[in-house]
Amino acid sequence: MSPRTPFFRPLLAGFGLAAVIMVSSGCETSFREDWSAMPPAREPKVDRVRYAHAVRFLPASTRLEGIERDGLDDFLGRVQAGPRDTVLLAVSASDAVSGRRLETVSAYLLHRSVPSRLAGDGVATEIGGPDAVSVVVERYAVTLPSCPDWSDTPGRTSNNTVSRNWGCATATNLGLMVVAPGDLAAGRTPGPMEGEVAAQAVHRYRIGKTRPLAPEDVGTIEKQQKSGDGGDQ
Repeated sequence: MSPRTPFFRPLLAGFGLAAVIMVSSGCETSFREDWSAMPPAREPKVDRVRYAHAVRFLPASTRLEGIERDGLDDFLGRVQAGPRDTVLLAVSASDAVSGRRLETVSAYLLHRSVPSRLAGDGVATEIGGPDAVSVVVERYAVTLPSCPDWSDTPGRTSNNTVSRNWGCATATNLGLMVVAPGDLAAGRTPGPMEGEVAAQAVHRYRIGKTRPLAPEDVGTIEKQQKSGDGGDQ
């Protein structure tokens, strides 16, 4: 072995360590993740929309003419006004004649099983002019997301993000099956609940003083199970 060999060993080791550091630094820089290209969240969009119609009256008259009644029927049919819609009535004046016109249109809508109420500020009253009652139907409408989206290759994203089609099925199904679209915009106020009754039942169960079912109750439950009634009890 050459006497110079021990001298070169530390030198070669130092070069090797520097090369490893340089390669490691280069890899870290080349494969740095970019989170700026995150795909948009897939969710149904809810918007409040309005449909307006003007019911016109003859000057100084409060009688609903046949042609205006037919026009109102056509409007309600086209927008498919239902019990979940909000129907507002508005007039441009506040005199006695305008008040009676409001009552006339409200009574006819109620006859059509379409309840209505007086509109507040912010609802257009100039739709039909001074001799008209504005009928405005408000509701929430759902816009489905742009799905499916297979513009990228699932499972092969360089920045370790989910596919652009991620969540499409769930969001689309939710938008299609929701009965009251307004529930997606804001939750409902819960109704009154009898918490005391439920708490007493739990308390009796915990202390071992549950109430046995009476024979007549057992017969009623069996009859409901056979007929299919009372399944939610």
